[in-house]
Amino acid sequence: MPELTAAAPPGSRLFPAALLLPGDAFDTDQFQVLGRRVAGRSMARGLCAHLADGEELTLLVSSEPEARRLKELLEPALPSGARLRLAIGFHRESFQAVGALHVPDPGLARWEMLRAGQPANRFSITGVIHTLCSESVFNAMADLVTAPLQPWDALVCTSSAGRSVVQAAMDHRHQALERRFGQSLPRPAGPQLPLIPLAVEEPLQPLAPVDVLDPGQRDGLRRQARSALQLPASAFVLLFLGRLSFHSKAHPLPLYRAVARLMQRHPGQEVILLECGHLFNSSVAEAYDQLQQDLPQLQIRRLGGLQPASEHEKALALAAADLFVSPADNLQETFGLSVIEAMAAALPTVVSDWDGYKDLVHDGVTGIRVPIRTAFSQRGRLDPLDRSYRLGLIDYDNMIGVLSLAAVVEEDALLESLERLLLDPGRRQTMGTMARHRWQQHFCWPVVQRQYRDLWLELAALRQAAGPLPPAPPAQAPMADLFAGYGTEAFVASRVICSAGCTPASFLERPMVQLFSQLLCGGAHGAVIRQLSDEGQISDSDLERLGVPAGRRQAVLAMLVKLGIARVCADAS
Repeated sequence: MPELTAAAPPGSRLFPAALLLPGDAFDTDQFQVLGRRVAGRSMARGLCAHLADGEELTLLVSSEPEARRLKELLEPALPSGARLRLAIGFHRESFQAVGALHVPDPGLARWEMLRAGQPANRFSITGVIHTLCSESVFNAMADLVTAPLQPWDALVCTSSAGRSVVQAAMDHRHQALERRFGQSLPRPAGPQLPLIPLAVEEPLQPLAPVDVLDPGQRDGLRRQARSALQLPASAFVLLFLGRLSFHSKAHPLPLYRAVARLMQRHPGQEVILLECGHLFNSSVAEAYDQLQQDLPQLQIRRLGGLQPASEHEKALALAAADLFVSPADNLQETFGLSVIEAMAAALPTVVSDWDGYKDLVHDGVTGIRVPIRTAFSQRGRLDPLDRSYRLGLIDYDNMIGVLSLAAVVEEDALLESLERLLLDPGRRQTMGTMARHRWQQHFCWPVVQRQYRDLWLELAALRQAAGPLPPAPPAQAPMADLFAGYGTEAFVASRVICSAGCTPASFLERPMVQLFSQLLCGGAHGAVIRQLSDEGQISDSDLERLGVPAGRRQAVLAMLVKLGIARVCADAS
């Protein structure tokens, strides 16, 4: 299996799970900045930073460039004596000795096929939820019921609200199956649905390290950040941090109106709304600009835009603010990374009483949760929007945008919450201190990585307790079974030979066949060409020695015969 790193030295201990991390799951430089990618990046760094001496963390990526980028990201956080192993390709040979595969999404059923042909307790499969309202995720949650998942598999739910969604999706599929078969059906044994939150590192780390709970140092840092951002020292600064999107995060109008009314009530106090994040495209940027023109009395400063705000700009924003505000109203939100970043920066928070925010903000203690009312369709029925989205008649962005308009953040309550904290600096400081303590207790990586370790160790104990199990047949019908009747008969050969008039082996380097041959040979493409050129023949045992996977060896021999590079040896068929 191609690897970017060498074999582990003697005495190394394997971290109890291998992380599957294609670039789409962590790379915010090459891909759009989304919460799931920020979370994947943070998790990889968080686990890496807390490896023990002599411990090795296995990471699976899809290409060498991705492996290099991940290595550059993680090596600065790697403790002395710990080690990374980066394997290219999502094959069970890369991780099954570890004992668990952790995938960056809820699609456990898709990865279960890696256990086909092996005992079901050969390794565990774990995943994690992020956005839960896309069609692909709906299907992945429903598949948790019908896939042969086990008690030693787990889908980590990052919030109570998220876990409720997963459980409801599974219950609905189970009930539909009972109606389909006209009888009561047993509940599946797995997967488990443990509740483990996301976590963030110190968000002010790009700035000079200070004790953010020391009022004097925190005030000094605020002054420095405001000076760098050219914000008045006496202004009341509200920070909105995150995706700047009216259709997929939080419609800005309720917040803009509440801030405008706050300014009207307190004309002697300068109020600034600081927006820090990313505008995904020019249409969204134009919509925000137009809204700001409708409310010219607002003072809005923005860090980031079509180019995402940098980590340094984000740290300055968190340091400069008096409080954090996020009236999220969108189904795409499941947890709220920006909320715990604000808590870690010792900021009080004013947020909507929405999804994962309910778990994060202790109402009245670390911040204020503003009521939000929803006018979704009648329960138990598919309305026209549901049907149109599921049938592909409207796209995902339009679906979540429409539903966000049916989630009403109570503007008066938002205004009153902002006003209370404007008028009470002491309460702001107390709430910020309590928010920082809550982050330290629940949402920082020393705490959360231990919860993940404990989970993987518990799953390992369940696998061991299951004892010897027979190999599990594949849950998905293999293509060899489905299409067995297409041809006349099966191709069978143990050895093929080259002879006069044969196509040269170098033909496998031609554009019309090279990529397919590389995929078929599983990394042994060049070795197969050299064997044919040097020896004039190749056998099934040669292919095994060269590293061609067992299930592909007959196909490689068939390819060579098909292309006229070799013919079946008369005594070897």
